Amino acid sequence: MGWSLPDTEITNDFLHKEVGLERGPAWVASRLGIERRRSILSRDYILKTKNRDIEQAVFHAKSRGWTPAVLGAAAAREAIRNAGIKASDVGWVIANNDIPFDLVPNTASLIAKELGADDGPHCDINSACPSFALHMKVLDDARPEGLPEFVLCVQISVYTTRTDYSPSSIDGYIFGDGAAAQVVSARHAGRLLVEPLIFETKASGADEITMESTGHFSQNGAAVREFSIRKTCEIFEAVAERKGLFAEDCWTVAHQANHVMQESILGHLGLPAARHLRNVREQGNTAAAGCPSALAQGLDLLHSGDEIVYGVVGAGLAWGGGYMKVL
Repeated sequence: MGWSLPDTEITNDFLHKEVGLERGPAWVASRLGIERRRSILSRDYILKTKNRDIEQAVFHAKSRGWTPAVLGAAAAREAIRNAGIKASDVGWVIANNDIPFDLVPNTASLIAKELGADDGPHCDINSACPSFALHMKVLDDARPEGLPEFVLCVQISVYTTRTDYSPSSIDGYIFGDGAAAQVVSARHAGRLLVEPLIFETKASGADEITMESTGHFSQNGAAVREFSIRKTCEIFEAVAERKGLFAEDCWTVAHQANHVMQESILGHLGLPAARHLRNVREQGNTAAAGCPSALAQGLDLLHSGDEIVYGVVGAGLAWGGGYMKVL
């Protein structure tokens, strides 16, 4: 596994004291528990423009050398290095990208080019925040003999380019940019054995989280929050039941929506906080990259035989999860 973050750090003090977001530190601490996040935009750009013009934000990020493909390729290089293979060994690149800077070609092909990977059926498979679960489920459902020796999955978030930083904004406190990547193989054992078990969508909730092609991110915050907490609890319970696990015996990792929501999930299920992997306090909500980057960053805490339950929820409305074991 691998992960990457862009260079600009955005703290709560910067958002409150300089950008002028109206909700102060006490509100953020009680509602979100997020302290800082990263962006492909510069602090000066956010301060001057409040990110009113989506198209200009893309031009600004590109001028700084940041695109979704660049961010994703950085995470991919780390995953490839950790796997002990070469980019040319990768036979298929699968990428999520909610916010492509270019509609054609697909982001997976741009990442493959950045890496110097060989030809393959490189493609984007996107389901916003739950994309990691979808990527694992797609590969698990495929015929093993039909898969290349190594598949590279990449999840990318550049949500700050679609975040409103006007004074009344809540999303300005929430989102950060980042990427995660995994080298997956049906033939070679890696650090983790992955058993995807769930991926579903609720079509009636499709408009609860939206982002128009030229607009800011928008969501029905209260409804999405309630759904996310309830559905994550259901995923954890379903996977634990199928695998015969007890709360005190396994690790958990979830969508990195915000720290307070995760505390609620842990409280509802009586899960030990010390065995829950998360990075949202320091990195913000990095959408599809959140869960897999928290897992990648927490690998050093895990030992052979440890078991992990993962669950992710997001736009669609969609959700997915499964089981992992450290080899």
